[in-house]
Amino acid sequence: MRWTDIHIRGVGAALGDLVPVHELTGTSARRTDSPTGQRSISLAHGRTGMDLAVQAGRNALASLAMTTDGPLAVPDLHFHAAIWRGSRGLDFWSRAAYVRSRLGLPAGPGIATEINAMSNSLVGGLDLSARILAGSMDASTVMLTGGETFGPPAFDHLTADRDIAYGDGGSALIIGREPGLAEVLATSSWSDPTLEQLHRGATRLQPPGTTEVGIETIRERKAHYTDTVGTASIHQRNATGLTYVVDEALSHAQLDTADLSWVLLPHYGHRLLHSQCLQPLGLPPERSLIHAGDQWGHVGPNDQLIGLTHLLTRRAVQPGDHVALIGIGIGMTWTASIIRVATAPSGLRNYQLPTLYPWTPGTQRLAENHADHGHQR
Repeated sequence: MRWTDIHIRGVGAALGDLVPVHELTGTSARRTDSPTGQRSISLAHGRTGMDLAVQAGRNALASLAMTTDGPLAVPDLHFHAAIWRGSRGLDFWSRAAYVRSRLGLPAGPGIATEINAMSNSLVGGLDLSARILAGSMDASTVMLTGGETFGPPAFDHLTADRDIAYGDGGSALIIGREPGLAEVLATSSWSDPTLEQLHRGATRLQPPGTTEVGIETIRERKAHYTDTVGTASIHQRNATGLTYVVDEALSHAQLDTADLSWVLLPHYGHRLLHSQCLQPLGLPPERSLIHAGDQWGHVGPNDQLIGLTHLLTRRAVQPGDHVALIGIGIGMTWTASIIRVATAPSGLRNYQLPTLYPWTPGTQRLAENHADHGHQR
């Protein structure tokens, strides 16, 4: 869908401490079957996913203030995302209300609720927010927040899944009708529920009243499905959804892939990023954040907003640059959002995200062209 007068007004992110993977492998039960290329991951060390979402939300509100004269807009709608049970704090409780309360946002019209398209929750939420704003003149501002914390024994950061190392972190986005950091040009989404069983496998659904759900067995569930149907079918259906949303969003934005300065993708391991994202789209790795994401890990639905915060605070984008945010959520869903950067206020530099290894746009490209970081493609 092509949008007019829909803008990103604020963005923020929060990470834990970056810990080199080689310092963690001694505590892992087993190594992944294939290298992820991951150099370090973000570990929250006792902080909850909601706390990281609150920090990210405060940073987003601070960035909103940098492009706003007068009082800040109070979000009419607030969507919060957390994909893993360990990131949710409690059952039978409102995480969205907790985050909104800790941000100091007052009572008023609108709703605070949760959204769950898994790792596509926030890029998909941007698509939903644009549609709501375009069709509801009584709503002027939407806030998206997300926060994830993983950890052993229930969810080992390095071994719970295949070809992906998971990190802890949070992110936030404020969308509205007034100009701000970037303009949302177009969005597109695609769903394919025939891939639902990929992450369920042969696992029996938990019956009502279950009190102990045990250790996540994502690797085993996926292996059961791939052993049954083969990987070719999965690759084909992923490529269909991915290329559809990117092609449609670019067409509606009246752009080509070559017009994109950056493409923000899930922070998968190197091999999975290449096979599931870069190759189907025909994208060179240096236009992704492959060498930043391999320092943070896959932070569920937060990867793309973490990446956007990284680019803005590092001044790696300039006004007029086009950036694609591409979300992929198990189930499966895909969303592409095309934005055009409007401004990168100097004050954003105060909100830079940590990198354990040196990163600039130049070193990103140098690393891709001249180093293999020990991974296999």
